[in-house]
Amino acid sequence: MQSRIIFSVLLGILVVGISQFSFAEETEKTTFIAIDEEKFEQPKSKYNYQEIVFLGFIEDYARGDQVRINIISPDGSQDEINTYASKKGDIYTILHITHDSQIGVHQVSLVYQGVEIASTTYEILQNS
Repeated sequence: MQSRIIFSVLLGILVVGISQFSFAEETEKTTFIAIDEEKFEQPKSKYNYQEIVFLGFIEDYARGDQVRINIISPDGSQDEINTYASKKGDIYTILHITHDSQIGVHQVSLVYQGVEIASTTYEILQNS
């Protein structure tokens, strides 16, 4: 009787351990760059702006390494934002859209250690 109880307890611990290990693997992050919204309306006034929030994650980030966000505008011109990730690899950066921002689709790429590792797009719409 006592051996059945011990066996049941050990089996329960094994099942719980395996399920926790599986859950831990599912929650691992992979490298990405994202934007809080896909479309933004160009502000009507030079005194107004909208914020674009860049969120991301770099797998295997080395604390203190610089991260670059490249933005290619519809006319082909390019802007760079140099920033750092948190010690865990999380990225959070803000950019302002003004009345001078170009209308159209903007290409965004995340560059780390000289290599493009993720990309996305956003669109600026003409104000109505």
